[in-house]
Amino acid sequence: MGRRREELAITLIELPATVDGTLDGKLAKDVYSLLNYPARGIPLLTAILKKAGYADTVAINPKYNRRTKGHLDRGDWARLLASDVVGISVITRTAPQSLELARRLKEANPRLVIVFGGPHPTALPHEALQYGDVVVRHEGDHTFPELLERYREDFERPHLEDVRGIAYRTSEGEVRLTPDRPFLTSAQLSALPFPEYTEGERRFVTHLVVNTSRGCPFECEYCSVIDNFGRQFRFLDDEATIALIRYTLGVKRCPIFFGDDIFNANRARVKRLLDRLLSEGIRIPRWFAQVRVEAASDPELLRLMARAGCACVFIGLESVNDETLRLYHKHSTLEKNRAAIEAFHRVGIRVHGMFVLGSDADTVETIEQTLRFAKEMNLDTAQFFALTPVPGPPLTARLEREGKIIAPEQWHLYDAQHAIIWPEKMTAYELQMGTIRASLDFYSYREAWRHLREGRGLFNALIRIKGRKLARQIVRDSAPYLAALRRLEEWRRQIERAYGEWSERMKRVVEDEHLRAEEKETRMRQLLSDASARIRADADLLAAEFRPYARQFADRLCERLHREFEKLMGIEGPSEARAVTGECAVR
Repeated sequence: MGRRREELAITLIELPATVDGTLDGKLAKDVYSLLNYPARGIPLLTAILKKAGYADTVAINPKYNRRTKGHLDRGDWARLLASDVVGISVITRTAPQSLELARRLKEANPRLVIVFGGPHPTALPHEALQYGDVVVRHEGDHTFPELLERYREDFERPHLEDVRGIAYRTSEGEVRLTPDRPFLTSAQLSALPFPEYTEGERRFVTHLVVNTSRGCPFECEYCSVIDNFGRQFRFLDDEATIALIRYTLGVKRCPIFFGDDIFNANRARVKRLLDRLLSEGIRIPRWFAQVRVEAASDPELLRLMARAGCACVFIGLESVNDETLRLYHKHSTLEKNRAAIEAFHRVGIRVHGMFVLGSDADTVETIEQTLRFAKEMNLDTAQFFALTPVPGPPLTARLEREGKIIAPEQWHLYDAQHAIIWPEKMTAYELQMGTIRASLDFYSYREAWRHLREGRGLFNALIRIKGRKLARQIVRDSAPYLAALRRLEEWRRQIERAYGEWSERMKRVVEDEHLRAEEKETRMRQLLSDASARIRADADLLAAEFRPYARQFADRLCERLHREFEKLMGIEGPSEARAVTGECAVR
């Protein structure tokens, strides 16, 4: 039997990141902790559902629950458990606690429908459907209301087969993915309602977010934007954009961050909008935007941005290593990055530089060069990320194939502050320590005093003092992981030394003229068995998050030993090789 739309109780939630990835764990810190933003997609989805007639739609943002220091309170739990549908928005670093929430809700109320959305479940729907009922993949603006319509028609056995853009679990437990839904057009984006914020967000945010476009045609190897929002830029029309800015300033008069992935994607459009802000007297307290370095090559655009109140631009500089920029497919160079920083500074716009460290071309020296560049260019603020293989982008698939991901599926660590990969030219521990040292050096009292002494403003001095305190807190929170990384590095060195010893022993066996071929093979089997036992015992002493990587790495070493033995013995064909190599697999 169908229900009226207003009878469906719908609760939407996005959880904050925690240090240990548990629902009740300590809230994690990052550089954005200096600012308070609202949730990402939930405010817009709240407005969309209410416009569609689902009156009993409530959003929860526990981050701004001051009584519980960012966690769910009794009222939140009561609302969640009394709901018909709970929608959970998930990014990779919040996946563990989001799945935990779904599990606990289902245990307490099995009839509750759990719907996941966001980048992480879009990339890994099968994982999410172990705990929930439906995944809304990619954009949910039109998909979620259509999904709810099916539950309104028949809550117990909804017809979901032809709802495009979802993954769902059938009553028999089978996971099905429906065809992708086309991304919204510019006209459809312009017709969306304005976001609706929670009371906590209205009271406690320091910055509001305005999104005026979606999509990106660039193919940065590590980025998931294309997977989630497509390769084509789609823009709100000018009237909708100006109306959204006016509305946002009416919610709370505070600085605005333009959340477009590339604010300067269409420079002619941006100039029109900035001209209108100026001509219509729309004054934003301060505003920030993400841009590519090409924006700096347009003097007219820079002047308009400065006149309209742009306080800072966020630029993905990524690297001082041109080879790394090429590997990342950034279509930029170190000199372009340098020129862009100088151009923004000349018109009085601060630059927040973001660097991604750990490519196949990076070394420990690259990290030191990056820090020197950030200081020499007097970047106002900076982030030194460790390359992070979030699910979806091409980079992740390549790193998986190459066996370089050291903490697979430990999603709470996928925050760009933890080294999750073993780079080509340095160790994971060196990458971790390099990013830590860069942050502590850039945000230091010495640098604060330098900026103050050289007349670069009180802001730059104070942000370094605040950043120093934050960076030290992040390091303290990461201390157990750092110690585990050090142990992993020591383990790899021990195993690699042992590999050299095993290889030499194998050569001696093969070269021993007193042994027959059968005896050589028998001794080789014993050697591989001993190696396997040694690796297995040592790997089991490592932190749990590294054991799958350690076993995979051990398998690769064994395979190398196998190939060496086969070459020395002249063994040909897979059947003969398997008779020898079967002894060494580490599971």
